[in-house]
Amino acid sequence: MTTPTDAHCRNCGSPLYGEHCYACGQPTKGLVRHFSSILGDVADTIFNIDGRLLRTLPALLLKPGFLTSEYVEGHRVRYVSPVRLFVFLCIGTFFAAKLATPSFEIGRDDAVRVAGTDAVVINPDGNEGFEEIDTVDGVEARLAEVRAEMATRREESKNVPGVVAVLDAAEEQMAEDARQRIDELRATPAATGDAQGRSSSPGITLDENDDAPDLNFNGKPWHAESNPLVIDSLPDTANDWLNVQIGHIPENWKRVREEPDLLRNAFYSALPTALFVLVPVFALLLKTLYVYQPRLYMEHLVSALHGHAFVCAMLLVLMAMTSIESLLGSPAWLAAPMGWLEWLTLLWVPAYLWLHLKRVYGQGWFATSLNFAILGFAEILLLSVVAVFALLAALVWL
Repeated sequence: MTTPTDAHCRNCGSPLYGEHCYACGQPTKGLVRHFSSILGDVADTIFNIDGRLLRTLPALLLKPGFLTSEYVEGHRVRYVSPVRLFVFLCIGTFFAAKLATPSFEIGRDDAVRVAGTDAVVINPDGNEGFEEIDTVDGVEARLAEVRAEMATRREESKNVPGVVAVLDAAEEQMAEDARQRIDELRATPAATGDAQGRSSSPGITLDENDDAPDLNFNGKPWHAESNPLVIDSLPDTANDWLNVQIGHIPENWKRVREEPDLLRNAFYSALPTALFVLVPVFALLLKTLYVYQPRLYMEHLVSALHGHAFVCAMLLVLMAMTSIESLLGSPAWLAAPMGWLEWLTLLWVPAYLWLHLKRVYGQGWFATSLNFAILGFAEILLLSVVAVFALLAALVWL
């Protein structure tokens, strides 16, 4: 193969046989050229991506495991890469959710659990007024009123992503507060609370006369020096850093009370980053479950990326359906078909993921179902942890 004498790489001087130097990798085209030529390259790139999107999205939505199998077999250039596809859909999903979620205010009658255990609780109303009730029947009647109010709010917010889960957690917390007050009234060892009516259990509580939360750990008020949070498995430096971050919560909570949307926006901003951490962990679970198959970790990572990209795409579809209903004013003639369509979409998600595992890993029905159940439980647990840490990070790093 011959080449003109003047066709040499300007960086290393090697002969050129294409658009890139085979010796150093430098492209023959740089930015120092006619602007019209650059615009042509940009247009070509955009249309090329559009072409790949048209092939990728239908396959992602309707062909379980197809994209992963194609990528592993080496058919890659015709589709959008797994990483780019996941990043695009993940960020797009949370941006759409951020727009779809209405503004809210944290009032005295709201209570939000921010952890999967009783370790961290934000309870603005100090046991929802249970401390002021002197009879067991009165506490039970008040709890019934709270549950009725929560049922109304849940029905009003059923189409808003994430709100129902928050209300469920709030109701659970208030039921626990009512139980503690009943224990106090019956003079059982389970009674809790001090003379000021604050919970002495570990957590974050807010006095009814103070907008700044009280941080409690080990049954005592938190203090960075006298009563810090200490995790034995962490080094002293990490514990010191953790307590510095906890110290930001009271100040940030005041900001949230003044501008409630700060917490919501910070939460949605933190979730994509948290999910980027979750996907490699999920791929590690796949590697563990299919350890007897001769597959590299990166193959499992590609499978995890495509699976999570599909879930994000389905969330976008569901939010689009809700938006369409809202724009049309939820007419009666649309309610039934849209309801069925939403249910079919929800049912397609687990069916798709099961078929994805079956096609990619080629196991039998029973083995696929067992692994699907294990992965589903692990995914719910991981998502719960990710959501908790995203909410805590949002509260700390506003």
